Order: sequence, then C-alpha cells, then structure tokens
Amino acid sequence: MAQNKASFIDPEDLRPIFKFVGKNWLALMLLPVITFVVAYIVTYQTPDIYAAKSEILLRSQETYDYQSQIYSNVGYYTLLADVTNQQRVLSSYDIISKSLTKLDYNISYYLVGRLKTEQQDNISALDITFAKDKLGEPVIHPSLLNQPINVKVLDLDRFSISYERMGEQITKEYLFGQQIEEPDFTMVINKTDRIDEGTIENNKDIGFQFRVHSHKYLVSKYKRALTIENIEYTSILNLQVENEVPERAKRFLDTLSTVYIDYTQQTRIDVNENTQRYIDKQLDELEYILDSLEYMLQSFRDSNRILDLSKEQEEYFKSMVEFDAQKRRLELQLESMSTMEEFLLQKANNEALPPSFFMFEEDYILQDQISELSSLKRERIVKMLNYTEENGEILKLDSIINTVKQGIYKYTVDTKAAILSKIRDINAQIARLEYKLKQIPKSQRDILGIDRKLKVNENLYIFLLEKKANTVIARAAILPEASLVEESRNLGVVGPNKQKTIYLAVGIGLAIAVVIGLIRTIFFERIENIREMKSISKLPIIGGIPNYTEINTDPIAIASAPRSNVAEAFRSIRTNLQYLLQAEGPKVILVTSLHPGEGKTFTSSNLASVLAKAGKKVMLLDFDMHKPKIHKTFGLENVAGVSTYLIGRTDIGACKIQTQVENLEVMTAGPVPPNASELVVSERVNMLLDELKASHDFIVVDTPPLMLISDSLVLMNHVDTGIYVMNTEKASKQGIRYLEDVLGQNNLTNVSVLLNNIKQKKWKYYYGKYAYRYGYGYGYDYGYGYGYGSEPNAKGKAKAKDLRAGYGAENENRKQRKKR
Repeated sequence: MAQNKASFIDPEDLRPIFKFVGKNWLALMLLPVITFVVAYIVTYQTPDIYAAKSEILLRSQETYDYQSQIYSNVGYYTLLADVTNQQRVLSSYDIISKSLTKLDYNISYYLVGRLKTEQQDNISALDITFAKDKLGEPVIHPSLLNQPINVKVLDLDRFSISYERMGEQITKEYLFGQQIEEPDFTMVINKTDRIDEGTIENNKDIGFQFRVHSHKYLVSKYKRALTIENIEYTSILNLQVENEVPERAKRFLDTLSTVYIDYTQQTRIDVNENTQRYIDKQLDELEYILDSLEYMLQSFRDSNRILDLSKEQEEYFKSMVEFDAQKRRLELQLESMSTMEEFLLQKANNEALPPSFFMFEEDYILQDQISELSSLKRERIVKMLNYTEENGEILKLDSIINTVKQGIYKYTVDTKAAILSKIRDINAQIARLEYKLKQIPKSQRDILGIDRKLKVNENLYIFLLEKKANTVIARAAILPEASLVEESRNLGVVGPNKQKTIYLAVGIGLAIAVVIGLIRTIFFERIENIREMKSISKLPIIGGIPNYTEINTDPIAIASAPRSNVAEAFRSIRTNLQYLLQAEGPKVILVTSLHPGEGKTFTSSNLASVLAKAGKKVMLLDFDMHKPKIHKTFGLENVAGVSTYLIGRTDIGACKIQTQVENLEVMTAGPVPPNASELVVSERVNMLLDELKASHDFIVVDTPPLMLISDSLVLMNHVDTGIYVMNTEKASKQGIRYLEDVLGQNNLTNVSVLLNNIKQKKWKYYYGKYAYRYGYGYGYDYGYGYGYGSEPNAKGKAKAKDLRAGYGAENENRKQRKKR
C-alpha cells in the first residue's frame, strides 16, 4: 500500500513544472509585484463610492370608503397602474430633472492632495457663486464644462484660478469678493470665516478644485446611478443611489421622494380643480338667472296679482315644473356632451383625463369607454417619460387611442341625438300642459311661468351645490397615492471593491507571466537533455555531449582531455555505434546538423579520433565544400582535397593526410568550388568511397547543415548511418518535427540523433558523476559558429599542442615533396 502511494506521483511528472518555474521565475515574481504596485496606486487614487437608500409605498389606502366614491363622481381614476410603470416614472428624465432643479448640484468640489483628489460636498473655506442664465444654468464656456478648474489661495486677499481651455493653460489672479467677468465664465469667490493665515500655511500643499456641470449631464449621471427594485410580494419600491459624496446621495433621494409623491398627488388635484371650475361656471350662470326670475316674480306680486289655481291646475303646474327640471338637466348633459366632443376633436391633447364628466355617472357605457381612454392616456404619459413621439411603442399607442376616441365620439353624437329627442318629447308635454292652463288669465299664466322657471333653476342650483360640496370635500381629503416608508439613509462605501481589484490585478499579473512562460515554452523552448529528447523524438538517440569550453584552443577533446566527460561521452557514442553497425565490413558514417553552429564538425572530428583510438583505420572526409572547417580543426592546409578529387584534378593519395592521431587520416574539402552541390551528385563520389572502404574500417563524412543545403540528403544514399547533431541552444520540438518529416519524405531510416552542448546541471541527468563544462561556436558567414571549453589536464594540453605541431611539420614535408 505504501509503495502504491509512493508511486502515485511520479517525480518525472513534476519535472516539467519545475522546469517551467525555473525558466520563468523572474516573470512569475516580478509581474505580480508590478501589477500589485500599480493596482495599489490606482485604487488609492480611485474615489470611494457611497450609497443612500430609501423606500416608498405605492397605493397608500389612507382614505375612507365614501371618499373613493367622491373621487369617482368627480371624474378621477387612479394613475398608479402597476409597480413596473412607477419604477419607470421614478427613474424618468422629468422626475429626476425636477429633483435636481431643487438642488444646487451644478458644481462639484474637490480637495487636491499630493497623490489623491477627493470630492467634497462643498469647500468650507470658499464660497463659489456662478451667474445663471435664463434657463438657470451656470454662465461658463461650454468647453470648460466638466473640466477641472483649480483654485489656489495666495493670501487673505488674493487667489489664483488655473484651467486648460482648448490646449492652452490659463492662470489668473483675483481678489476675494471681486466680480469675475471673463469670456469663459462669470462668478464670484468669497472666503469664509474658516480661512486665516494659519490655515493657509498649514494647507499650502492642498489645493482646491471645482467642476461645473450642465443640468443635462447631472440628470444623465444620477439616472445611471439610481436603481429601483420592487420588494417581492409588496408594492414597496426600494430606491438606491450611488455618489462620491454621501451627503449628496442622501439629499438627492429625499428630494426625489418628495417630487414623486407630489407628482402622484398633483394629478388628483388638477382633476378636482377642473371639476370645481366647471361647477362654479354653471352656478354663476344659475345665480344670474335666479336673480332675474326673483326680481320679475317680485314685480308681479307688487302689482297685487294673486295666483288662484284649482286643484287640477295645481297638478298641471307641478307636472310642468318637473318636466322643466328634466329638460334643464338634459340641457346640462347636452352641454357636457358638446364639451366632450370638443375634447375628442382636439389633435394634440396630452391630458391624462378628459374634462369633467360627473354628469355621466348614470351612463355606464360612456363611463367604461372614458375609463379605457383614461387608462390608455395614463400609459402614454408613463411611456413618454422614456420615449419620444417617433418611437414605435408611442405610435402604436396613439393609434389605439385614436380608435377609442372615434368610438367615444360616435357614441356622444348618438347620445346627443337621443338627448335632443328627449328634450323634444318634454317640450311637447310642456306645450300640452300649457294648453290646458290657457283658461287661466294671462297675467296669472305669466306669474305661473316665472314661478315654474324659478323652481326649476333652484332645483338645479341645489344639485350643483351638492356636487360642489362633494368636490370640495374630496379636495380636502386628497392624499398622495405613495408614501415614504423609510427616509433616506447612508449605506456607507459600496464600491469599488479595492481589495478585490488588487487581488484581481495580482492574478492578472500572474496570468500574464504564465502566458509569457507558455509562449516561451511553445515557441522558444529548447531541448536541454537526453530525457527531453527521448520524450519528443521517435528517432534513435545515439548519445549526448556535455558542454566543452576549450574548443577554440583544443578542439580535439579526445587528445587534449582524454579523461574528461566529453571524451567519455564520445567513447559511449562509439560503443552505441557498434550496436547500430553490426554488419561486417567498412562503415561510412555521415555527420550533419539542421542549423549552422550546432557542432557537427566538432562531433565528426572527435568521433573519428575516438574510433581511431580503438585501433580502427579511420578516414575523416570534409564534404562541407561550402564552408569547410576540418582543416582548421586539425591545423592543416586546404590545398587539395574532396573538391579536387571530384573534379579529377588529384587522386586520393595526394589528398589524404595522416594526422598525429594514430590510425586517423583526413581528407580536407579542398578549394571551395562554385558548384559544390553538383559535385556531390557526381559518379566520382562512389569511386571515392569505394576506394576508401578498401583501406579503412570507418569513413566519417562531415556535411553541410540540412536546413541550408541538401548535400547531406544526397550523401545519405552512400552511407551506412547518419548522425544528426542538435545543439541545446537551438534544438526544439519544431526542429525535431521538421527532421522527422524530411527523413520520412526521403525514406531514410538509418539515422540517429546526437544532443550536443548539454549544460552541467543537465549533464548530471545523463552522466551523473561528471561536472566538466563546454561551449562552442561555428564560424559560418551566414550564422553558424561555435566555441568550446573544458578544464583539460596539463599533460593533455601538451599532447594536443604536440599534435598540432606535428600536423604543421607534416604539411611542410608535403609542400617540399610537391615542389620536387
């Protein structure tokens, strides 16, 4: 069980994580720290946002039952259709605009410190007053709206104002209390009792700043900052507003609540007053008529004319009085119908309700139609708080309203015709009764007519007085349909969440560092050891060579440092080659690389040397006829070689050179030909290799880099195996994929990979106990060059020096032989 737990997490699985952290530790540390510092400074300078809250109750039932009937009789229907509409009304431009008109919020005040600028409700040391235009807006140039204007107190009498307008910095000095009339603004700044010399000295590092806002800007700002929510299962609205100044947020909510509550009450008051004006007009007319009739009646009585009627005639008279009363009321109703027609024919009429219709209380059909029209007009009023006349919703609603108005108009026309018909019938009844009373003398009939009209108008007057009394009672009992449940109160700081911002910034910094690390890993990661090479490549890996720093002075590590880890690595490669090349007979080994400067010449030279040290007859061929390097490695002249042989100018005997390494001969590249790649495909390549095979056990061929020149692919058809050298400075996954694709396309399988320049800490993974280092460069004009290094012993250095001296002496002997 313990073994299972121990093997649950393989250390090899964690190695990529450790490598990732090790390669990107600087970014993983610095970026979170940098973003933390930046976030801390930004959040420190960011102003705190405060909130205030209040609650409003809709549809307050603070009336008696009989008052509801009174409201109905005077033509009032509730305007609070639903909670959603009232939320829109509260957040409408008009309501917020009316609220801000009552507040002096056109100027925002700030205290300016060294690192932070804080908004204040006001500046206690200064009193800033702007002149106002006809619309109540501050007199200031439009380009300065919402722009900072700085005030610096110079002494007890003077101050300076500085601001920027259209890219120009303006600074001017003024006296306290002086009327400042500039093209940009008109204002007065007074000092308060709180400013003295001590205050000026103590606050010399603190400046004052203010910004002037237009009314439209303020409405938009507070409209965005206001949130209205309906408490579930209630008709209570929760109002909350956010602002940089807590006092202003609280004051705004108080004013908004007052304006809204007055709005819900004002409509009822308007309807009530409209009804009273109509009744008063009718009463004035009746008073004039009654006064005239009473005067006439008194005149007849003064002439001693006495009305003497029989019982039958008295009944006729009472009937005439009743008919006259009915007729008068029908005429009043007819007048109301005419008023309704005028209202319906108006093209632009945005009233919530039509004129007073208390005379229609018995006409339930007309009442229902008027209620529907009133409901539609209320809906239009609410929508107009947020929409324009051209909005599709408004146009659709206007179409429905016009349809309902047409229906009401047709009904009123028909009703007027019916009323006129009733009036004609009543006139006929009155005429019949008057005929029956013709037996009475004319003087008495006149008295009778006056008395009858007087009683009719008195009844109508009493009726209107009752309606007026009801209206007055309703006016006295009018209460808002909304009430304040909870007065505004401060909620404290609600944002921004500075701690969260800092955490987020640190997280973003860490994420950026990880992304940078991933980009480096995906696109720029280099293969650093044999283990990584094995996990990436399907190609056989013949071995690895550690870092070697003495390549420029002692490139043949086998001779200069025979006991170094580099020499041991080449011996290991030699052993691995025995398993790759098991067949009998001479073997041809090709050494190349993908890029210049990966160490192929260093590898081929030392590989040939280590094979020769094993007692094998070895020939080292320099087939890199574009940029030859073998002759420099061994300190030889490059007079004749592969190029001269391939063009038929020299034979093999004149080209091969015996080195001081026993059993190792070198055939340099020879002079650089103009057609090196064409020589590689000539028939003499086969002749060269066949002739060398007859006298050597191993032929090591050094070729140009694959990604620059394709000579190595051509020569692969002539060799037993190919070794591709990859340097840890350049080896990547993309390079491995490219090599595998090229080999697959050319059907080449007799290849292996050698990893060169493994750094000390990576070398421990491969050779454990060795701790030597090396590095190199390859001097191709188009980018490849290398440099090596090691710590060879003194004896090895001396031996390498002797070898180079021997190569030089051998060259001199060859020159003398050629001259002879």
